[in-house]
Amino acid sequence: MQSQTNLKWGIAAAGRITQDFVTALNTIEKSQHVVVAIADVDGPRAQEFAQRNQIPRHYDGFDALALDREVDVVYVGTLNPFHYAVVHLLLSRGKHVLCETPMCLGLEQAKELCVLAEQRGVFLMEGMWSRFFPSYDRLRELLQSDAIGEVTLVKVQHGFRLAHVERVSNRDLGGSIILDLGIYALQLAQLVFGSSPVKILPNGTLLNKDRVDVQTEFILDYGEGRRMVALVTGLENLENDAIIVGTKGEIKLSNYWCCTQMTRSNGPPESWPLPRAKFDFHYTNTCGLRYEAEEVRRCIEKRLLESPKFPHAASLEIIAISDEMRRQIGVTFDEI
Repeated sequence: MQSQTNLKWGIAAAGRITQDFVTALNTIEKSQHVVVAIADVDGPRAQEFAQRNQIPRHYDGFDALALDREVDVVYVGTLNPFHYAVVHLLLSRGKHVLCETPMCLGLEQAKELCVLAEQRGVFLMEGMWSRFFPSYDRLRELLQSDAIGEVTLVKVQHGFRLAHVERVSNRDLGGSIILDLGIYALQLAQLVFGSSPVKILPNGTLLNKDRVDVQTEFILDYGEGRRMVALVTGLENLENDAIIVGTKGEIKLSNYWCCTQMTRSNGPPESWPLPRAKFDFHYTNTCGLRYEAEEVRRCIEKRLLESPKFPHAASLEIIAISDEMRRQIGVTFDEI
């Protein structure tokens, strides 16, 4: 792909999150991004998605998408258990890939995909969209400039009524509140502290009848008095803010995983409003998916195989932590 042309997207799966992604893409200049194909295992569903979004081609299944020569990069928004197989297929056919979180249900699968992407010389990124919001650029600046001193504590409460939603509650669909919401708390801790925790201590976990975690509290101990304390739940709606506590002050991230407003101790809020879009969004602030799409475009134009803001190693660290948390609470998947 030449930098003078737009980035041609394929979409894998015609679901709510992929609809939000396409809607968010349409808030960016048309000269930057264009969606040229949609594929789903349900052919009529793909056709309906294509018609609604004025996408020229639709496919029944992902093989044809992988063979579409016009497609530069594919956004994979399938259910969790299918991420590995679909991404593997696309990478094998030389497509760049942006994969919705979690990239895989386990560390070994994710490692294999990263190695394959490097072997094929194509870009691969897990869509940890939090990292690409302007608020997170600002957060990095504040942390690097010692604005709140040494960080000692990150506190997160993240909850929605999701226990009835199959993708969260069904083990066969890769359900897990840790994988659905908890990974956003993990990525924030990893960003703030910049290293892996020395202790991972989940507690207060509630499992449903399918032995899937629907609520858990956890502490990540980073040593030297530094820790994250988090509650993630699919049983109730929470404030969904994060507080970063330092020796000289605090930073509050509102809707921390898709943050558009940040407040420092005794200071006015800083805000980054999202633009209006053609369609309503299904999830909180998902117009912000535009930021990760722009990161993908920048990286591909620079011929990078991974994003400096969220490299493969960062994905693998978070998957390793979530694997250990699930191991401790006894949540396993048959597919891995």
